[in-house]
Amino acid sequence: MISNQILQSTIDGLKGIARVDISVMDVDGKPVAYTADMSGSGRAVVEFAKSPADSQEIQGYQFFKVYDEQQLEYVLVIAGTGEDVYTIGKMSAFQVQNLLVA
Repeated sequence: MISNQILQSTIDGLKGIARVDISVMDVDGKPVAYTADMSGSGRAVVEFAKSPADSQEIQGYQFFKVYDEQQLEYVLVIAGTGEDVYTIGKMSAFQVQNLLVA
């Protein structure tokens, strides 16, 4: 488990580079760290966490699962749609997952 401060610093840096809003939520849909309040998508996060998909586009947001040793730890939500936003989301989820391992 990583501290919220490290997680917040990481997504702030990612937003500075990619210029998209990012939210990291727990599997219950509660925000852990974010660059914009996306708590309105909490119910969608819970449903996505239960689904077999590793990524999904829902209502103008991209959702990505972040695992810690095969255990679903977080859902990363990126505001926006399209191939560029998907790529940013995959890279951001990869970064958060590597923080968990470290």
